[in-house]
Amino acid sequence: MQFSVGDVVHLIAYPSHRMTVVEVDGREITCRWFEGAAVKEGIFPSHIIAKEAQPQAVEAIA
Repeated sequence: MQFSVGDVVHLIAYPSHRMTVVEVDGREITCRWFEGAAVKEGIFPSHIIAKEAQPQAVEAIA
């Protein structure tokens, strides 16, 4: 799976733990997230994270 800066992701084992991709370096993905008011950062191998599902756009009925 390809990741880009700005993607919202989660650890496969913890789907409720949302993070934002801040750097992609080969197979290592650097992410940031909040724990309370503190900003945390970690580097994860790409095979243990997944992108959040994007909501489908709804077209306006004219």
